[in-house]
Amino acid sequence: MLSVKMETLLCVAEHKNFTRAAEELSLTQPAVSHHIKELEQELGVQLFYTFGRRQRLTDEGQRLLEGAQRM
Repeated sequence: MLSVKMETLLCVAEHKNFTRAAEELSLTQPAVSHHIKELEQELGVQLFYTFGRRQRLTDEGQRLLEGAQRM
């Protein structure tokens, strides 16, 4: 079973947008941002680059995403 933070990562990566991920997960956008920020702090890496309202995975984020998808 994936943690809520990992599910959030998967959803943001799919939608490339925190707001759309929040809508799908029935969370607020600040809650999604908080989940991602906590993951980044726990792992000590940046997971996303932000381009306006779009999100793009960093190399570290992509590796974490691949591991989460295997789970």
